[in-house]
Amino acid sequence: MSPLPLRSFGRTGERLPALGMGGGFPVGFAGFDRAVETVRHALALGVGYFDTSPLYRSGASQAILGEALAGRAEPHFLATKVGHFLEARHFRSVEAMHVQLRENLRLLRRDSVDLLQVHEADWAAWWTDGAGVGPGHLFALNDGYDFANAPVLQFLREAKALGLCRRVGLTGNHARHLGRLVQEIDGLDAVLVAYNCTPLNVSAREHVLPAAAAKGMAVVVAGLFTFVNTLPAGWSTEGSYLGPRSDAQLAQLKMLQRDCGLPMPELALRFVAADERISTILVGSCQPAEIEQNVASFQRGPLPADLHAAVEAIAAQF
Repeated sequence: MSPLPLRSFGRTGERLPALGMGGGFPVGFAGFDRAVETVRHALALGVGYFDTSPLYRSGASQAILGEALAGRAEPHFLATKVGHFLEARHFRSVEAMHVQLRENLRLLRRDSVDLLQVHEADWAAWWTDGAGVGPGHLFALNDGYDFANAPVLQFLREAKALGLCRRVGLTGNHARHLGRLVQEIDGLDAVLVAYNCTPLNVSAREHVLPAAAAKGMAVVVAGLFTFVNTLPAGWSTEGSYLGPRSDAQLAQLKMLQRDCGLPMPELALRFVAADERISTILVGSCQPAEIEQNVASFQRGPLPADLHAAVEAIAAQF
């Protein structure tokens, strides 16, 4: 296979592989050893961007990446996160987040990471201790928050100053909320948006990409395969992952996929990858063959213009 193309990582001056690997290890997880093998195979294929979190597989994701990447000579970029927990005392203070980061680094077997991110920064619990704020509650788009002085941003600044990370950023699943955070917070290097840049929903183009470009931030995209085969029954979306026409959109996408003959993951990946404002696209893989297929799909380049336009027409219905 030819080398993966490199893209600028915002204004950091770095150029990183345009295809990365997410460490969530979703449906199909085949155990610790197989996951380690998959990460190493990705590295051998030039997938040099890896993203993890203490919330992925209850922390096992970080241990997998620590085992897989320890002592490897191949260049790679490692991103992790500081995560939220059920009890605010475990993540709402600067001290608690430093404790969490020390454990992250222990599992990752290194003294620092390349990128440290806030996991699901669209959750209100990062920005307020108000009554009724619980897991999964989004911050109110029209309310005022003192984002700049929140404990989590103080923590990110301290971690960077201490050399525990080289870059800092945010992640989230709701494009409008991430867009507001990017606009209001300075000093960030990257933003990761999941589920909002897919064949069924391209709202990140409106709310995240322009805001990030104005701040010189890298944009990382994830979750593009999550809804392209089935829509979870009773999924609560707040109108952010799926829209009122999602059933019809998915039916049209499946018909288009049958007509063109491309595997659904390839159709989704090549559609999203055409937007070169995206620095890196993360794909989930649990087997070496899966990451190999994703790399091969990416290297085939953008979809033919007519096929791309057909997927675009479906996405626009969100």
